[in-house]
Amino acid sequence: MMKAIGTALLVLAIALSWLFPMSELGPNEVSAGGCYQISGKARDLGSRWAHIVVVENDCDYWLQCTVWTDVDPQPPVMLTVGPDTSEQAHTTTDAEQQEFKPFGSCRRK
Repeated sequence: MMKAIGTALLVLAIALSWLFPMSELGPNEVSAGGCYQISGKARDLGSRWAHIVVVENDCDYWLQCTVWTDVDPQPPVMLTVGPDTSEQAHTTTDAEQQEFKPFGSCRRK
């Protein structure tokens, strides 16, 4: 049962990545390419876990990012990340498990 739920959440997360396709970018919006990384970390809150998604921007320009996790895919969290900086977002502070997979996409702002 848990594996089926995990699979369904992963499929949902992948489907969400299609909500922001690069083909719909306006003339002033350019894909960020490969100059950023998305990672995750969990913080122990006692009986629960906080899931945090981190965006590291190695680009020379600002990024507008949408992040989520397989545990808490809705609603996606928006982040604005400056050049050569990193930002983080809590996607949940009430998770039962420590493990999760972070997802996201960024575009040039």
